[in-house]
Formats: sequence, C-alpha cells, structure tokens
Amino acid sequence: MVVLALAAAMLMQLTVVNVLPLPGGAAPDLVLLVVITAAMVRGAGRGALIGFCSGLAADLTPPVIHPAGQYALVYCLVGFMAGRLSERSPRLGVAVAVACVVAGPLIAAGVAALIGDERATWAALQTALPLTIVFTLLAAPVVVWCVRRMLGERPVREVRVAAVPVRGRT
Repeated sequence: MVVLALAAAMLMQLTVVNVLPLPGGAAPDLVLLVVITAAMVRGAGRGALIGFCSGLAADLTPPVIHPAGQYALVYCLVGFMAGRLSERSPRLGVAVAVACVVAGPLIAAGVAALIGDERATWAALQTALPLTIVFTLLAAPVVVWCVRRMLGERPVREVRVAAVPVRGRT
C-alpha cells in the first residue's frame, strides 16, 4: 500500500501540483507528506527505507534538474526523523508531522547548497522555501488522512470510563 500511495503522490505531484500557478513558483511536496506519514505509521527503520526508495524514484523521474541521490538522502533523513519522533512520543503526531514538513525543505536546501547547486541562493531560499513549507502544511491534512487510511491505521478514540463510586468502610 505504501508503494501505491507513493505512486499516486508522485503522479499527482508531476501532473497536477507542479503545473499549478501558485505564488512564488512554489508547490506543496506530496511525496514528502507520504514519506512522513508512512514513517510515522511504520517506524524509523521502515521510514528511512521508504524515504530512500521514494527519494530515489523522485531523483530518477523526469524532469530531473538535480543530481541523482539528492532527494533520496533528504527523504531518507526525514523518514527516519518522522519515524523516530513518532516512536518516542506517539501522542504528538501533529507536532511531529509539522516539524518534519518544516525540516524537509530545510534539509533539501542544505544538501543543495552543500553539493553546489546554483539554484540554492539566499534570495531563492527567502522566497521559495517559506512558500513551499506553507503550501505543504496546507496540503498535509488531506494527504496524511488519505495515506493513514490506505495504510490501515484508524484514528485512536479515547474510551471514557464512567466513574464507579467506591463505598468506604463504615
């Protein structure tokens, strides 16, 4: 099911999201959201593996404008981080997802700057990076809900237990 979710996200990213006329030329990263959600459900080890495989697929899918392996590294790190954080504090799912959505583009920008990508300039980061984060956060509720449902995870509902009066000794 993870492969199906990633394939759907990649197809939507390439055919719909990337051609939307959004401000600043930025777009939400649906593949990143699928990686984060799958890692939160499956754990750190599988999250890193899912991130690596999906990043490698994104690296090799045309149009390629970056070195192969760049997004494999980024998604692998984000998948591991999402899985590890959700394992350590499972009740903070929303905070973990938001932290990973913010960390993903920041890690991608850092990796791009480290490998000498000409597009990783300070001016480009100031305009495109915040918009990418905002658009990804706006898309997150729908994508996370769909992927969690595809992976078979149901929302946890609190069970309220009625208070039973305890009689004291007389």
